[in-house]
Amino acid sequence: MQEYKLFWGDSHTNIHSRHMDDLRAILDHARALLDFWPIAYYPQEYREEKGFRYEDWLEENRVEREWRAICDLAAENDRPGEFVIFPGYEWQGDGRWGDHNVFYLEDHGPLIRVNSLPELYREIRRRGLKAFAIPHHTAYIVGIRGKNWDIYDGELSPFAEIYSNHGCSESDEEWIGLRANRHMGPGVSGGTIEEALDRGYRLGIVCSTDNHTGSPGFYGSGLMGCYAKALTREALWEAFSERRVYGVTGDRIELSFTVEGAPMGSYVHHRGSVHIEVDVRGCDALDRIELLRNNTLIAGYFHSGRWSVPEGDDRILFKLRLEVGWGPTPEEAPGLPPREWEGYISVPEGRIVSVERCWRSRGQWSEGPGGGTCRFGFRTGGHGPEGKTPSEALIFEIEARPSDRVEISLEGKELRFTVAEAMKRSRVLFFPDEVKASIRDTYGLDPELLPRDDPFYFLSHKAKVHRAVPEAGYHTSWEHTDPSPPRGVNHYRVRVHQRNGQVAWSSPVWVENL
Repeated sequence: MQEYKLFWGDSHTNIHSRHMDDLRAILDHARALLDFWPIAYYPQEYREEKGFRYEDWLEENRVEREWRAICDLAAENDRPGEFVIFPGYEWQGDGRWGDHNVFYLEDHGPLIRVNSLPELYREIRRRGLKAFAIPHHTAYIVGIRGKNWDIYDGELSPFAEIYSNHGCSESDEEWIGLRANRHMGPGVSGGTIEEALDRGYRLGIVCSTDNHTGSPGFYGSGLMGCYAKALTREALWEAFSERRVYGVTGDRIELSFTVEGAPMGSYVHHRGSVHIEVDVRGCDALDRIELLRNNTLIAGYFHSGRWSVPEGDDRILFKLRLEVGWGPTPEEAPGLPPREWEGYISVPEGRIVSVERCWRSRGQWSEGPGGGTCRFGFRTGGHGPEGKTPSEALIFEIEARPSDRVEISLEGKELRFTVAEAMKRSRVLFFPDEVKASIRDTYGLDPELLPRDDPFYFLSHKAKVHRAVPEAGYHTSWEHTDPSPPRGVNHYRVRVHQRNGQVAWSSPVWVENL
């Protein structure tokens, strides 16, 4: 794996007609969060007849104009070695085949307006296009936007989305079910990722956001990791073809997975016992690694309880997450503008090694790593994903001694603690005086006469400083030998779980046991 570098992308940012005048801001946000961005232009719209709404292709002239703008954006802003863009669009056809995102290696490919997947595959091949058609939310009901695995071309569809804003398509067993979309759900048997692998398909696994907010890399809705030799279209395309890809729910869990020395996505000929190696570098405390053979859990490693907070005073690496948001709903505070936050984190005797951006919406900023101080700004407000609590976050990886000071300044409030104290507990900041002023202005009430104080906390925007995790908690390696694999072709893959609920899925490695 040393010849490859890990790059991050979101292959499912839906760009609608309403976003066309905002492409530059969307592009800037993508650059701030991602290494590569296969755009997913959305050429469908809801139409209305006699009050009934249904989805269908956009009007053809409009599609032609908007698709040209998408292709121009990709052609003009692709920067090898810095930020790579692929032009692409979401294909739904007539809704019976499973949704696929079509991406092109080269600029200005056609938007193929056909209604069946066999026609789409046929047109790509007939025209000699360098294209992929990537299935997503596959576990919806087959024939109604779920994936029909009877129609599958492994060369044109080398991987599929296992997780997105919709939920998880790994199985029909509702572990992280497809429950986000009340119309398309629930997830059921027929189109799951497990069933595709059971058919013997060489299907890689990714996650991507499938968000419609104009915010590439929307945190918590999925990201795609890719091991490529370089950050160029051609190198990434080769990695896509070889299925050196994997997916995470949100946190950028660095996952290296090899079987008999071959990286994820490989096909190996082998005789006898099979040796597996896994290396994980997470963003929070690791909980466990699960090894699956042919979709069955055969071994695992529990990291919880195998590490402890350092007791000496040597310099260590640790990760500290700062998350801001919460606050009143739009109904509770009508007309309240988004909350703007500015602040900094400082470790005077230490060094900020990296900064991971866990952003859901545009309007955030942060300085890069280096030195002992990092300034940042957030914008929060409104509703979060699928009605959940809105929040934005940064994860700082810091090198310092347990006795060194950490200072956080945020909107006029300050927190000071040592690294050792940061690893013992979490902290929260809130703003009761702001809430009291809002109660006076909005409702004409005297907050001091209210019978309880809890509204001053409930309605406050908040900042949480999560408990810091030392490197021993978020990094581990594990090896396992499968002593007696069945004859024939077996596929191995791993799942990684963090303490905070974030998950990573590897693509499989296929081993033909001779």
